Amino acid sequence: MVDTSKQTYINKLIKECLSEDGEALELKGKFVGDEGLECLVKVEGILEEIENLDLTKNFITHKGMRHIAECTRFKKLKRLYLGDNTIADKGAIALSKAPFLENLAHLDLKFNDIGSSGGMAIIKSRQFKKLQVLIFQENNIGNDVVIQLAKSATFANLRKLNLYRTDINVKGIKVLAKSKSLSRVKHLNLARNYLFDESAKALAKTETLTSVEILLMYDTGISDEGVRILIEAKAFQNLKTLRVT
Repeated sequence: MVDTSKQTYINKLIKECLSEDGEALELKGKFVGDEGLECLVKVEGILEEIENLDLTKNFITHKGMRHIAECTRFKKLKRLYLGDNTIADKGAIALSKAPFLENLAHLDLKFNDIGSSGGMAIIKSRQFKKLQVLIFQENNIGNDVVIQLAKSATFANLRKLNLYRTDINVKGIKVLAKSKSLSRVKHLNLARNYLFDESAKALAKTETLTSVEILLMYDTGISDEGVRILIEAKAFQNLKTLRVT
């Protein structure tokens, strides 16, 4: 049973944090928690109009994630921010089955203790066809998830892909570099992974990631030679920003 004081708190937050047009609910760092999400999905006349939902840094686990994932009232949700929580694999798996995914354009999952099974559940979902931004930063999803992503036609509309410190290496990069599905990506963050020059060479030979304008590869073990290879790569004619240090 939901604590009435918690429901009162959530109702108060909605009044304070809901935008005037009713399209954005900014709850970042508001101590919502799992019970708060249970309260949130029970609020009438609000969720149907929300396009932006920010739940960053709210002590949410897989238990709370289920309340959001099973809610059928997010009819217009386009941007979902879940960073700095601990939904873990169970939460990611629950999210991968959510009925609102088909309209999402932006999904932020950074810092959530998500591993391979949770990451794979997200990538294997076929409902992300409108997704333009995918942030996996600081989740140890590993090579297999990135390889599956690179091969998935579902994510053909991605414009920004953040794989910062996700436990990938040259094995995943080699497949990523050949991805036909990710040809629209303009912002690619591969920083804080062990990539080295072999990854730079693989990316330099890409025939598909040619839309990239921002490439972040700092703290990846790439040498000056690797940097030169990337700078001179004909594949990156559209590159405007390259950060390697």
